[in-house]
Amino acid sequence: MIIYLDTETTGLYPGNICQLSYIIETKEDVKIKNFYFCVDYVEPSAQFVHGLSVEVLKELSSGLRFSNHIDEIQKDLSSAELIISHNTAFDLMFLRREFENNNRVLNIKESFCSMKKMTPVCKLLRSNKTAYKYPKLSELCGYFGITDSEILNATRKVFGAPCGYHDARFDTTALYLAMTKGRMTEESLSGLEKYL
Repeated sequence: MIIYLDTETTGLYPGNICQLSYIIETKEDVKIKNFYFCVDYVEPSAQFVHGLSVEVLKELSSGLRFSNHIDEIQKDLSSAELIISHNTAFDLMFLRREFENNNRVLNIKESFCSMKKMTPVCKLLRSNKTAYKYPKLSELCGYFGITDSEILNATRKVFGAPCGYHDARFDTTALYLAMTKGRMTEESLSGLEKYL
């Protein structure tokens, strides 16, 4: 079982998670989950990126916090053979903090960072042209020829919602499309098949 996930957060440092979306892929099927969490504060710079304010989150979450969903999230994440995200260090840092805040330990069997692992595949040069830079999620999708409209249509189909980058549902769908396409076309990702 593989989980593809993305978080939207209250800022760059833990912090809380505002939104968590993931796609669970097994040999039999694909399932999706999306959570919004009530938080006490969102940094203005983070709100500017994802558009989630304290008031909006209170409404979207029906006043529920991460702690209200932690059992379900813990069961899903600990059951996965592999967690894939774009900038895994960031997402797991926030997830660990949320678990610590609830006196729990986040148990992940293995993780795969598409941002780092796909750097030598995408081969995008830094501005100084001396080394490769980490691809943005949009650049990773572009490398595989996946358009924003394809991601939007897939997000509507999977999550039932229209949205764009920096909405965890859209970003998770983009990641899923890129990685499943990449798994079929790139030798560097062939090892992912062992998880299915």
